[in-house]
Amino acid sequence: MIGVNIGGPRGGKVREEQKIWDFVNECIDILGLEKYDFGLEIIVSNQFEEGFSDAVGACYGDTEEIVVELARKDWDGQKTEILKTLAHEMIHVRQCAKGEYMYENPARKHEEFLFDLVMERLV
Repeated sequence: MIGVNIGGPRGGKVREEQKIWDFVNECIDILGLEKYDFGLEIIVSNQFEEGFSDAVGACYGDTEEIVVELARKDWDGQKTEILKTLAHEMIHVRQCAKGEYMYENPARKHEEFLFDLVMERLV
């Protein structure tokens, strides 16, 4: 069973929580993650810390606890497509849940396809 928690960087409520929740649940189904048992924490920030200025998403953890961090804006203050970033990070979640190394190439290769599939299901 997968326990999903969505919140802000200090545990606050996220205004698009239901949209993110629906998107994550579709990703879980498409990626076959329901057979794994882990906790998934999704943290939505306005912008990442200065040390991560080139990133708008991150995924880390182990097979039991996985964290995805998303930024609404890049370091230049431009809005990001948070659900496209989430699609990319959910591919990393799959890698992490399976105990695999988190390679960027598969995530980049499949993020757009996963995003499109989820959006079709959510219409």
